[in-house]
Amino acid sequence: MDGDVKIFTNGGTYLGGLRDISEGGISVATKTPYEVGYEMFVSIELPGSLETVTALAEVVWVHPLEATFHPTGMGLKFLSLRDEDYYKLEKILELA
Repeated sequence: MDGDVKIFTNGGTYLGGLRDISEGGISVATKTPYEVGYEMFVSIELPGSLETVTALAEVVWVHPLEATFHPTGMGLKFLSLRDEDYYKLEKILELA
């Protein structure tokens, strides 16, 4: 799935590419993945959609180096979604 992920940390705002999304979390392609356990806010924007989903997320896995079967990136588990963002996420998943 294509889309943009804005990553908000104490060090600033960074942009990553959405690779996969589910009710539980997302996979993000980024050249600077964070360590497992790091918590951050993310804003997920899909092309052609007016919906933006914002969530508190935690890094649960990291691919620190580019490899044949996966780009550099990280897996994020959603820790907290507001009700309105959860409903937006459900709508996005129905269209996927």
